[in-house]
Amino acid sequence: MQQWLNQHSFLFAAVAAILILAAILLRDGVRPSDLLAIGALCLGLAFAYALLGPGESTEREIAAIRSQIGRGQPILLEFQSPF
Repeated sequence: MQQWLNQHSFLFAAVAAILILAAILLRDGVRPSDLLAIGALCLGLAFAYALLGPGESTEREIAAIRSQIGRGQPILLEFQSPF
C-alpha cells in the first residue's frame, strides 16, 4: 500500500483537492460559478500533471552516461523513479 501511495501521490492529492473543493462549494447548492471553479481546478491539475509528469530518458542521455561510467574517474549515480 505504501508503494502504491508513493507512486500515485499526485493522483491521491488531486482527488482529495477536488473532493474538498466540491464539498465546500456545493454546500449551499449547485451554482454555475461552483462548477466553473471545480472545472478550473480539474483543468489546472491536468495541466500540472502534463507539464510536470514523469517522462522517459532519451537514448542520447543513456548513451552519454554509459560512456562516462568506468573511465577511471569517480562518478555519482542518482536513480529516480519516473513517478
